[in-house]
Amino acid sequence: AAPGEVVVLEPRRLAARLAARRVAAELGEGPGGLVGWQVRFEHVGSARTRLRFVTEGILARRLAADPELRGVGTVVLDEFHERHLAGDFALALLRRLRGARRPDLRLVVMSATLEAEPVARFLDAPLLSVPGRSHPVEIEHAERESLAPSSSPAEVAARVAAAVARALSAAPGDERSGDVLVFLAGAAEIRRALEACRPAAERHGADLVALHGDLPAAEQDRAVRPGPRRKVILSTNVAESSVTIPGVTLVIDTGLARAVRHSPWSGLPARETVRISLAAAAQRAGRAGRLGPGRCLRLYTRADHDRRAAHDPPEVRRADLAETVLALRALPAAEPLAWLDPPAPAAVEAAERLLERLCALDTAGRLTDLGRRMLRLPLHPRLARTALAAAEAGLADAGALVAALLGERDIRRAARTGWHGEERPGRLSAGPSDLLDRVEAFREAERRGFRGTDETLDPGALRAVARARDQIRRACGGDGDDPAAGRPAARAGPAGGRPPDEETALGRAVLAGFPDRVARRR
Repeated sequence: AAPGEVVVLEPRRLAARLAARRVAAELGEGPGGLVGWQVRFEHVGSARTRLRFVTEGILARRLAADPELRGVGTVVLDEFHERHLAGDFALALLRRLRGARRPDLRLVVMSATLEAEPVARFLDAPLLSVPGRSHPVEIEHAERESLAPSSSPAEVAARVAAAVARALSAAPGDERSGDVLVFLAGAAEIRRALEACRPAAERHGADLVALHGDLPAAEQDRAVRPGPRRKVILSTNVAESSVTIPGVTLVIDTGLARAVRHSPWSGLPARETVRISLAAAAQRAGRAGRLGPGRCLRLYTRADHDRRAAHDPPEVRRADLAETVLALRALPAAEPLAWLDPPAPAAVEAAERLLERLCALDTAGRLTDLGRRMLRLPLHPRLARTALAAAEAGLADAGALVAALLGERDIRRAARTGWHGEERPGRLSAGPSDLLDRVEAFREAERRGFRGTDETLDPGALRAVARARDQIRRACGGDGDDPAAGRPAARAGPAGGRPPDEETALGRAVLAGFPDRVARRR
């Protein structure tokens, strides 16, 4: 075995947590001992930890703090076929590190569907094939109409509910009467499908469970562990390849997933619903054949399937590069970074211009002191700038809340004027600020302990914002006095409203992070 720590990069937080728990259990240990994980805002480990599962962006921040990656002997990039921007960036950094300061560093790139030859040439590495056990899976496509990114939420839920009812009607003893795994695009679709599938599940005595990254750990474990009754698991594409769920013999595939893109509306990365690739479709279908013969019901036609791209395009060609460029500027000067698929020069230039406007880079492209402070926050540079500007004004708590509200999913269930690029009606609300309205709505919900809140608010999103707010606040300077400002952080008044000067200060903090989004509405 190679000396030093083994770091495994996973494309998602949920996959990192579940994989670490699974490996720890197989070793007869609890998490945080020999096996741990580190994801955004969460670190479970100890001095004993030698195998650490992390999300891809964590490694770039670790390299910025320790360019030689001391103490690490092996880095494994798992599920690399997803080609996230953070994964491509990590591969480029590791290749450069191994070629210069760390020739002893071992790199392993893993995937079941990756086009492996280009990666092997890029790393000058051998190809190893590890055949897995698989059983035949019968594929059935929709006969007429496909679910598409433009399909309404009601249509998606209705089609999924009909397919689940059909799957649950399998007779006991049928090889297809095991657990059912349903792939949907995101958490919002899962919540709607849960309600639509409930009558069929109750009729057939099955348990309905969800699986996505925003769920508490106990609910994630419930989804992946065998249960006393047949289960229907409604999942995002986290179950596509990163997580193995025993007992699944039937897969229902909507053919849809979320993909990251740059939103011109908000200036932030956003997720849009897209058709999955052929490789992803094969991965999803294969989940039904892990334990024995299985079935996959695709809610799209065979013609639709055959027209899809072979593989997902790399995020580096379509995502915002501001966070990546900021991390790169923090590394010691070295030879130019070689990418497996280089980003477009225009996209790099746009990221550099934005970082200059945020005062993270000087006019010569060098990292500023403010840029280094922004880099310590696991946030998009716009949100990091906003949080730090609020902290400098003595509003660290409120600034952390604003950054969390902007960075997490919208707390309003039916929001259609959000900053993440949702469909918007012809008119916007006439209030002074949709963001400040959400600040007030969150504070009111928090005073009630997130119980009995306005039915227009999403309790799961509220809790996610609360966790992110607390973690951003600690990262900005901990509890109590704010070291960035040299004075105590401002607190909301006893009634929970904003202090008289808070609205102006928060507005200026937001403008610090969004200087190119200034306009006057008439």
